Amino acid sequence: MLRNKFLWIGMGVIIAVVAIGGYFYGNNQSVAAAEEPELQTSTVRRGSIVISATGAGTVVPVEELALSFPSAGVLTSLYVSVGDEVALGDLLATIDDGDAQKEVASAELQLAQSIMQTDAAGTATGVSYNEIAVEQAKIAFEEAQTALDDLLNWEPDEDEIAQAEASLAAAEASYNAARGQEAASATNITVNNISLEQAQRKLDDAQAAYDTAFDPGREWEFGIKRMADALEAEREAAIRNLQSAEDSLAVAQANYNASVSSTNNSSSTSAESNVLSAELALQTALEGPTEDEIVAAETAVRQAELVYQQALLNQEADQISLAQAELSLESAQQALTDTQLYAPADGTIMSVSSHVGEQVSGTFITLADLERPLLELFMDETDLDKVGVGFEVEVIFDALPDETFAGTIIQVDPMLSEVSGVSVLRAVVALDEFAKPQTLPVGLNATVDVIGGRAENALIVPVEAVREIAPDQYAVFVVEDGEPKMQIVEVGLMDFTFAEILFGLEQGDVVSTGIVDTGQ
Repeated sequence: MLRNKFLWIGMGVIIAVVAIGGYFYGNNQSVAAAEEPELQTSTVRRGSIVISATGAGTVVPVEELALSFPSAGVLTSLYVSVGDEVALGDLLATIDDGDAQKEVASAELQLAQSIMQTDAAGTATGVSYNEIAVEQAKIAFEEAQTALDDLLNWEPDEDEIAQAEASLAAAEASYNAARGQEAASATNITVNNISLEQAQRKLDDAQAAYDTAFDPGREWEFGIKRMADALEAEREAAIRNLQSAEDSLAVAQANYNASVSSTNNSSSTSAESNVLSAELALQTALEGPTEDEIVAAETAVRQAELVYQQALLNQEADQISLAQAELSLESAQQALTDTQLYAPADGTIMSVSSHVGEQVSGTFITLADLERPLLELFMDETDLDKVGVGFEVEVIFDALPDETFAGTIIQVDPMLSEVSGVSVLRAVVALDEFAKPQTLPVGLNATVDVIGGRAENALIVPVEAVREIAPDQYAVFVVEDGEPKMQIVEVGLMDFTFAEILFGLEQGDVVSTGIVDTGQ
């Protein structure tokens, strides 16, 4: 717009000169010509040009963190309040950790059990349960395999055959001896049984004689002396004979019982079983294992192998369980740690929304970094060409109108924002420094001038002296000896008042500004 303005000014000067000349010519110089406007000039000098755009800024924190516990809980301690300065790692608050403590204890026990199951270094004996189970299964498998190999590789062993034959002979001898002993015992029982029967008959006879002697019908015999003496003697003899017969029967019964009890048919049965076993052992020594024995041995090997593989799989599974137990303990310990809230960075407490004893869930503390102030800057979208990352700014806070602070634009949003229905350009400004004892309050308002360009100690001329003769090509009229001569120049920065001359003029040159008096 400034360039077009210069063009129109130049054209206006030309049109004015032409019009004046036509006026004098039309009147055939017969009337007094009006006085020509005086040609104005300006001297090339050194000065400064600043191109800027103005916007509104508000102090915002460099970083604002919303702090919360990972899980809900009852707030048990609160160590900060709004406005407190905290450092990285400071303890801010705690929630009830009773359940978390129990979870850690439970996880520690589970881990200890897993270690005993899998890690020999974690046991007092230096051996884990898994190692014992695997070793036992391995031994059983090897023994079963050895037994099968022995059956499959069997060959007759003369020493084994001789030993089996000797064992069979000994077993047969023991059997024959047992049978002879049983035969002798049977004879003895027969003899004692006869003696018992004889003693029984004698007892029966003595009892009959006793009954006769003591028959009550014979009491009359005591009336005759001779017969009384004879009856008395008969009765005494009957008593003695009955007692003797009873004793003889008792002895015969005892002898019979002893002979019966001493007879042991199990001896011959056991001896016969030994004979059969010895015969089987001899047959095995002569013929080797049977097909059924080999199949049974192969089955035993397969079963032992499966048990061994199962023990190995259990060992692997318990290793996984150990890893899971370790993770569970880490998780429980983290949950316990999470009952304490620490400052994740240095900053200032901006808000606290809960009190001790209340249930907290979600954000309840806000922490912000206020050490290096940032400004959120909003500008009219028409000033887009004057705003960019790295551009300098000058800031005047409403609360500090007598001080100007320098800063730099560090961010320009890639899309427009809408404020009160108006599309605006948003940028972020970082102040170079702020040498005040207090930090800038968040929300403090300021006026911000964005420096789009700056030329210090540059050659400058009034913008009215510059003529755009082609796109991006400029010229000025240098006045020499009262006559204007066109001079091509290179123009730098231009504002509404001055233009920077990079090439084509020297300090002190006089240039024409047309009919405009710039006062320069």
